[in-house]
Amino acid sequence: MEPISENRFAFDRIPIPNRQEKPRAQGLTMMIDWGLPLGLQKDCIESQGIYIDEAKIAAGIPRIMPANLLEKKIGAYASNHIPSFPGGLFTELAIAQGNYEKFLEEAERIGFSAIEVSDNLLALSPLEKKQAIRTATDRFNLKVMGEVGRKEGTLSQDELIADVENCIEAGAQLVLLEAHELFHGEIRQDVIEALIKRVSLSKLMFELPVQVLPDVTRDYKHRVCTWLIKQFGTQVNLANVEWDEIYFTEIARRGMAGDTSHPQGAYRLAGISSPGDDV
Repeated sequence: MEPISENRFAFDRIPIPNRQEKPRAQGLTMMIDWGLPLGLQKDCIESQGIYIDEAKIAAGIPRIMPANLLEKKIGAYASNHIPSFPGGLFTELAIAQGNYEKFLEEAERIGFSAIEVSDNLLALSPLEKKQAIRTATDRFNLKVMGEVGRKEGTLSQDELIADVENCIEAGAQLVLLEAHELFHGEIRQDVIEALIKRVSLSKLMFELPVQVLPDVTRDYKHRVCTWLIKQFGTQVNLANVEWDEIYFTEIARRGMAGDTSHPQGAYRLAGISSPGDDV
């Protein structure tokens, strides 16, 4: 894929931190698509597609959306250099039914470039999860986004790290980290720090909490987003960004979203800081 040509921006005499253009190798933003109408999707891609690296069509929506609309949706993403994939909960349903290979066949036929293999609700052994990933990558023309974490309950630090390493060993392109595991109430900073000592950040994508879950507010989601950028920098991979949060996420990456927490962000580089900022 050829890089997208450089865009011209207004106010270009006001310097801000640079970002690698698409296709990016890091600093990826995955947008979650809850069934955006095609017209809104078109406007979204046109206005902010340069900042969308992947799109997940969430949960079981690919099953209930008419096929002609789903094909148009996938095609619109693909023609704008945005790979798309169905949500992992739908994959789990297909596995539980014994229909996993039929699911993979249809995902490939309809135009998805990847799938997500998770065990949010379905209990999979490490071997079963590895086999599911390898079936998609070895027998079908599909990349795999592995996901680690459950919607209920909490994995121990060792369990979470072992699951991540299992996904990568099986051939997952990236590993999505379930928000509930790391950001449910308190941020599990100790677990995250232990994980990144074992696994490169470039292989990890942090899911931001979604507001459809209990007790998740937009304010809390944005706090998690800015914390991740402060801790790991502009190039951290972020998932579950809503269509109307793309620009906010991008200015947060560049440290110009209303706080001075990002050490390499525009405000801090301009000499603006607040009490409590790291020196």
